[in-house]
Amino acid sequence: MSTISVNVPDRVMSAIAERARNSGYADVNEYVSQFVLRLCERQSEVEALAIEGLQSGPSEPWDKNEIEGIRADLKSKYGN
Repeated sequence: MSTISVNVPDRVMSAIAERARNSGYADVNEYVSQFVLRLCERQSEVEALAIEGLQSGPSEPWDKNEIEGIRADLKSKYGN
């Protein structure tokens, strides 16, 4: 296993330590390691979805009703 050293401001370290504690990780190292792993996995998923979208053929424009439906869904989920 490799080791890296990263310098972060104290407030960032406090936030990371708190998230590690609240998430049940043994220590900050375990939390950061798992976070980076999940980030890499998510990046791969996003790239695969982008490729799938590109390979799906030409897109079709949305009409006003579709756009308003999406907007309403987002507002109900996230607020204004």
